[in-house]
Amino acid sequence: MIIIIIIIIIIIVETLGPMNKAGFQFLSEHGRCISQESVDHRESAFIFQRLSITVQRFNAVAVQGTFATHTP
Repeated sequence: MIIIIIIIIIIIVETLGPMNKAGFQFLSEHGRCISQESVDHRESAFIFQRLSITVQRFNAVAVQGTFATHTP
């Protein structure tokens, strides 16, 4: 018998505000576990940097969506 357990952690990141506590704790713990396996202590920082870049890309797309498109 196979038992599947799924845990969903909602990570809320505001553009000009802080991350929610549960999301921060999850990402910190996840980064710590990856650091132990890869022996690179910067893994936690890399996760937060990737998340920051994702938010910036989303904001760029959102801003572009506000411009009117011209159709000939």
